[in-house]
Amino acid sequence: KGALFDAPDEISGSGDSGSASFDVKFGYSGSYTAAPHGLVKALVTPDNVLQDADQTFSPDDVGAGANLHEFILSGAAFFRIAVPPEGTEAEADLDIFVFDPNGDLVATSTAGGTDELVNISDPMDGTWSVFVHGWSAPGGDSDYNMWTWAVPLATGGSLSVDSAPASATMGTIAPVSVSWNGLTSGATDDWYLGAVSHTGPSGLLKLTLVNVDNR
Repeated sequence: KGALFDAPDEISGSGDSGSASFDVKFGYSGSYTAAPHGLVKALVTPDNVLQDADQTFSPDDVGAGANLHEFILSGAAFFRIAVPPEGTEAEADLDIFVFDPNGDLVATSTAGGTDELVNISDPMDGTWSVFVHGWSAPGGDSDYNMWTWAVPLATGGSLSVDSAPASATMGTIAPVSVSWNGLTSGATDDWYLGAVSHTGPSGLLKLTLVNVDNR
């Protein structure tokens, strides 16, 4: 089937300043706008989680196999949570469970080992609950770092859209060029996330995330 619009889900870069480009594909003719959001620096949350004796997650496990971290979001376009392999002990297997402000479980990451990533588009305003679960914590507990980003709906910041199509033409492919500056590097939290929003006649078509890892 033909698609109304297509663009990469995510692009990557590095450096205190830099640039990147990607193609967008149009399945319609009409208005089109590309706009920058962010970049935002990671919030790094360090903690230690105990081994869960029965290896079955429950919110009641807090303090005895799970940790609760709360994040208040307002006006966010995108919420990302990550505990990559370098964020914990080599033999640990930690998992992530995410509840929205209504108390509903909306996302999990339970990869083998610890390589956890949760992406939530258009998160509602309010307090989000993120649980880190000690499915397997060698020696009875595991230290970890958790990286989180809340990319704003508001435009502007260190990310710029340098060039983009002024409008959409059905069946064409066109480049979008972005750049960033003013970032820092070398620290644990020097991992940035932003987005390019693609907007058409009926509203948002897609976000392309921009991931700049300067650690």
